[in-house]
Amino acid sequence: MENKRIIMLLAAASAASVAFAAETEIPATNAAPEIAEVEAGEAMAMSELAPKEEDLFKMGGDVRLREVYFNNIPYNIGAQARGGENEFQRYRLRLWGELHPAEDLYFRTRAVYEFRTGSKGTARQGWESEDEIVFDNLFVDWKLDDIAFRIGRQDLIYGTGKVILDGTPKDGSRTIYFNAAKASYTGIEDTTVDFLAMYMPSEDELAIHGQDRDLIGKTGGYYHGDEVGGGVYAKNQSCEALPFEAYYLIKTQEGEWTSPATGISHDDEVRHTFGTRLMPKFSETLSGNLELAYQTGDDISAYMIDSLVTLKLTALDDLKASVGLGWYHLSGDDPSSSTDEGWNPLWARWPQYSELYVYSYDTEGAGRWSNVSMPHIDFSISPFERLKMDFLLGYMFAPEDDGVGGGHNRGLLFTLWNKFTIGEGMFSEKDKLTGHLLIELMQPDDYYSSNQENETAAFIRAELSYAF
Repeated sequence: MENKRIIMLLAAASAASVAFAAETEIPATNAAPEIAEVEAGEAMAMSELAPKEEDLFKMGGDVRLREVYFNNIPYNIGAQARGGENEFQRYRLRLWGELHPAEDLYFRTRAVYEFRTGSKGTARQGWESEDEIVFDNLFVDWKLDDIAFRIGRQDLIYGTGKVILDGTPKDGSRTIYFNAAKASYTGIEDTTVDFLAMYMPSEDELAIHGQDRDLIGKTGGYYHGDEVGGGVYAKNQSCEALPFEAYYLIKTQEGEWTSPATGISHDDEVRHTFGTRLMPKFSETLSGNLELAYQTGDDISAYMIDSLVTLKLTALDDLKASVGLGWYHLSGDDPSSSTDEGWNPLWARWPQYSELYVYSYDTEGAGRWSNVSMPHIDFSISPFERLKMDFLLGYMFAPEDDGVGGGHNRGLLFTLWNKFTIGEGMFSEKDKLTGHLLIELMQPDDYYSSNQENETAAFIRAELSYAF
């Protein structure tokens, strides 16, 4: 009965999204599927200084409405995420303002307000309050000849978000901010070097009518510790056929914690991460992405591989179709050794490849991706001008068999993003109404219990977002 209900929901939702898109005419978004959760409004804070002719003061905002349903998402300890079936709504309002007193100087602030309602499950609990306001942007930007400084609360997004993207993982996608200082040096031709320093307390000290929400914490108790770190991130485009990035990051004072799944104690007080990202352009139709990273420290040895080769299908050029073949691998911790081999996602504890499967990591800490290996096939197409569809089919393994089922096979994952724009310039010159329908399914395997293997996991989300 449950699987039948899920199938009916998927069929109805897919038909609705395609029918709606057929009536619209806007260009498909080019956002990569794995970063689709990062919205245009959030990326906006990463823009360079405004040119001289910009207005002295600018303001705007956005409203986001979401309907979310999920069920049967498995935990590695044998239970289901958030008690099983969940259905809830999210309502978010953001208002921002910028002051540009000079060509090379500006100030930005953005206030965020979100609450939830719902009838099933526990995912909305703790978010019913309607009176908390937080500031996710509060910074000053100052540019000199070859160096620019951004100091204060800001969004930081690097690469495809595998090491730096979300500083507040426990509040979902309400915010992704960092309390940070960034210095960007551009004195080397075709190169940008960013120097970073971040400090993230577990609670937001600037919240108005704050609800003492834990923004960082780990399962098994309230986490009062701070996350502190920084590093150097370089981006080079001197070779058009092979742009690349390289980074060194250090994360400290994360605090000692014990995994409820394995009973292993982790002391991540100092962790060093060295990485590089290559983006080869083999031809006009064939491109790639390869990110490699290694982590070390006191009894720490972990690594990450993220690779993807994408081919544009010239026979379907009018539909902007492409197919990709990828592999995502994060090392797992061997409980029989004294070394911590488990990959630490640093500041990348967000859904990454799956909004469904990120819930499975609740037992390890919000979005704490580790111990997973997933070969996958991607397909992207725009059947209508106003619709872009991104498919992913992957099979997930666990390098370390620390699940309740004792096997290495996590299961089969399917995701489908339907992303559309309804209109632009409707009430003002720059306003925009967009939306998406996301459908994900997962069939658990022997990493989980036999009961979990018999339950197909599902995640469905519909969104409307209006920016002004």
